[in-house]
Amino acid sequence: MLIGMTRPRKARPTPTIPCMIRLYTCVLVFLIGLSCLCGPVAKAQKKPKTDDVTYFQPVGNDSLAVRADSLPVFRIQPGTELNIMVASLNPDIDALLNPRFPVQNTMSNVDSKQVAGYIVDEKGMINFPMVGRVNVLNLTTLQAADVLVAQLSRQVNNPFVTVRVVNFQVTVLGEVGHPGVLNVSRDRLTLPEAISLAGDLTIYGKRENVLVVRQRDAKREFGRVNLQDRSVFRSAYYHMQPNDMVYVEPKRSKKVQAGRVFPFLPVIFSGASLLITLGLALFR
Repeated sequence: MLIGMTRPRKARPTPTIPCMIRLYTCVLVFLIGLSCLCGPVAKAQKKPKTDDVTYFQPVGNDSLAVRADSLPVFRIQPGTELNIMVASLNPDIDALLNPRFPVQNTMSNVDSKQVAGYIVDEKGMINFPMVGRVNVLNLTTLQAADVLVAQLSRQVNNPFVTVRVVNFQVTVLGEVGHPGVLNVSRDRLTLPEAISLAGDLTIYGKRENVLVVRQRDAKREFGRVNLQDRSVFRSAYYHMQPNDMVYVEPKRSKKVQAGRVFPFLPVIFSGASLLITLGLALFR
């Protein structure tokens, strides 16, 4: 053995072809399984078609006119809050019949006065000055005004009475911009108006299957409305009733995002990328 000569290093064995095939096979099987798992997610996340988000689409002929049904008649129910204004030839009596209470404006910190509201009790009665208890159950606002005029005419000359609804409430839930309870100071409200006040439907809201829950005769009825079809204008649920509830169901894509797999997809993809990188580094 010669002095000064170093022993040659042992060459690192190169990976055999079967090992490489097994590695790439494992990676391929993993990616195929991941694609099968994420396939429904990718399908659900496709860009929605225009027809999926368009309201009031034509059924056939675009010039088809939809007949508007007669407006529903609002009838006073227990819990309804009424704004009642009385005008007569006597200012003192007007001040008595139109009591006002102070209300502080939180924005300007200025006190203002608001006309008192009358809440209908469970028996359909209100307590009105100079008249006492008056039954307004199942009356329209015009009929309630006529009843009050008849009662006040015994003590007031030529009274003029106007009755308005203060708390027309509709609840809107689900895939809308601002879900919550809507309080409208009028006696008529349509479904598109309620949805508009709630911030419109989100891109994930099912426009073809909007649920309306309505209480009628101590029972709850459930109706479905298709906002994509112009037949919605003929629906019995187009005009809202007090205490109606509107629920907009989310689409399948939103349900997938809220599922168990979707939140972990970034971790899964990161793990797959790490495994591939390590495998290539080991067998390079």
